[in-house]
Amino acid sequence: MEIRELTAQSCFIPGRVNIGLWKDGNGGCFLIDSGGDETSGRRLFKLLQEHNLTLHGIINTHSNADHIGGNAYLQKKTSCAIITSSLENVLTQNPYLEPFLLWGAYPFNAIRGKFLEAEPSKVTHVIHPGEMVPGTELEVVGLPGHFLNMVGLKSRDGVFYVADSVFSQEIIEKYRFIVSMDVEGVLRTLDMLQMSEANWFVPSHAKPVQNITSLVEANRKGVKYLSEAVLNLCKTPHSREEILAALAREWGIEMDSIQYVLNSATIAAYLSFLERKRCIVPYINEGYLLWKEKV
Repeated sequence: MEIRELTAQSCFIPGRVNIGLWKDGNGGCFLIDSGGDETSGRRLFKLLQEHNLTLHGIINTHSNADHIGGNAYLQKKTSCAIITSSLENVLTQNPYLEPFLLWGAYPFNAIRGKFLEAEPSKVTHVIHPGEMVPGTELEVVGLPGHFLNMVGLKSRDGVFYVADSVFSQEIIEKYRFIVSMDVEGVLRTLDMLQMSEANWFVPSHAKPVQNITSLVEANRKGVKYLSEAVLNLCKTPHSREEILAALAREWGIEMDSIQYVLNSATIAAYLSFLERKRCIVPYINEGYLLWKEKV
């Protein structure tokens, strides 16, 4: 692990999930997310010690396990604050709710574990868009779409930590199903990012960029591609499971149980999106919930 400075105060720690780091100028710091598990927490703790930085708090952009997994270890070691938005705070303190939410009931064993279910940590502050994070010069910015109530952080020195609002072109092409809970929210967030001014944009799953236009466009195209693929299948009645299976076969994507529930939830979000646009309608036939194009 290494700290890369974008400005004197606003930094990031590159990895599978980029972690933000904001320094207060007096030897203290705040992390923006904490990685996927206790190992991430241990490595972050060691890194901060090497740089003589005191951890005052972790600001979680949202409650997916790969963003809150280091919380418990770091909070135990430092008694740091855990800061996140409403709704996300509930899952941060009760992480079993993520696999519960994705499955729709008490989760089966294969979707439990660190990839969906982090160790719980105690949230000490709940933040809302438009506020400043206490003790920092970071403004909270709403980033709807990816999860329940995701937020980003914008520093006064021009660095915008944008969490999972955009993904790299490589990730979009590899996985196709980019996890979304609200497709309309995703598109609103992309529009907002397109209009935003910052010296640096720091996504969690792409390299930091000074101009976010190409990333926004790649993610818009990804939304359009998946929307059209789902709508095309609905020209004949299909269930959610049939749509997921058909697209996985077409794109050569193999899934384990965790990937299945994530992709299934994403397909559900796209079905809701297309239904709200009056493109498709649901109906029940012989015990199956089917979706067909509206004519």
